[in-house]
Amino acid sequence: MGESMEDKLKGKVVLVTGGTGSIGNEIAKQILNCGVRKVVIFARDERENFWPEKKVSDERVKTILGDIRDKEAIHSIFKRFKIGIIYHTAGIKYVPLCENFPAEAVEINLFGTKNIVDIAGEFGVKHLIAISTDKAAHPVSVMGATKLIAERVVLNANYSCVRLGNVANSHGSVIPLLINNLLQRKPLKITDPDVTRFIMKIPEAAKWIFEVTRWIQGGEIFILKMRAFRLGDLLDVITERIAPRLEIPREDIAVEVIGLAQGEKKHEILINETEVRRVYEVEGIYVVLSNASDTFRYSHIKKIDLPHYSSQDAPLISHDEIEEIVNSYLAQIDESMAVR
Repeated sequence: MGESMEDKLKGKVVLVTGGTGSIGNEIAKQILNCGVRKVVIFARDERENFWPEKKVSDERVKTILGDIRDKEAIHSIFKRFKIGIIYHTAGIKYVPLCENFPAEAVEINLFGTKNIVDIAGEFGVKHLIAISTDKAAHPVSVMGATKLIAERVVLNANYSCVRLGNVANSHGSVIPLLINNLLQRKPLKITDPDVTRFIMKIPEAAKWIFEVTRWIQGGEIFILKMRAFRLGDLLDVITERIAPRLEIPREDIAVEVIGLAQGEKKHEILINETEVRRVYEVEGIYVVLSNASDTFRYSHIKKIDLPHYSSQDAPLISHDEIEEIVNSYLAQIDESMAVR
């Protein structure tokens, strides 16, 4: 019933799968301030795997190279460390990649998740939080479908999910793609200027995931209240504000509107029509319960009337806020170049 963060995390060994990715890495960094005994980062990215230890001078961080499809590798972690809580962020999140390689998406997003969940249960891990996506709410893509089934695997094991929208400046997201093309003088390709997407900054997403940690009981989906952005507004900011500062003339910028790709929607939803009947709110966070009878497990919970939750209807962030997010990505590029 709202167990404190200290009770959930203090003195624990925390496993972060996909811990070299944008969200996983931010969770790993922030969780060090929560009194944990050790943070074990498990990821398959050989190039990035040593970066958490190099960038964070904390002896509690241990990175392990491996793949969530490899049950033996996962078993070895649980045998070596007494894992107390798991943040499962590993997976393939790029919609086009999943469309082109659906079998890989199934192996990683679904069966990889099942491996983590099964072994966590085998070793008696009480809490696991799987990071999911708005694309799982009403899937039209391979990625969304694999994430939806992965959610079911997690929930059926009485673990928890957090469903996010787009996380600003995360690897492979739209802002890095457009800015990198701008810097390389390549055309800025957008699907449709009227496309909307939920958006949240990386540190903000990690902060909310920790807030959710206080409330996890198992078998629920937590859904954060997110604002959205319009793709055309992002394009305007890049061409009218960012490019001039980088001394790139507007006439040198080519823009191509390519239309929605297979598996893409014009607008995203975070809660589907079968879930709206089971939506509650806990201290400003939406939670979809498996059964209405589970409300007794949460303090300060209330039923809410939420007929739909779409990026088309969500409040839009301003041009100034978009510019701030783009500037933070440019700062990341400068920092990365300086470190390397």
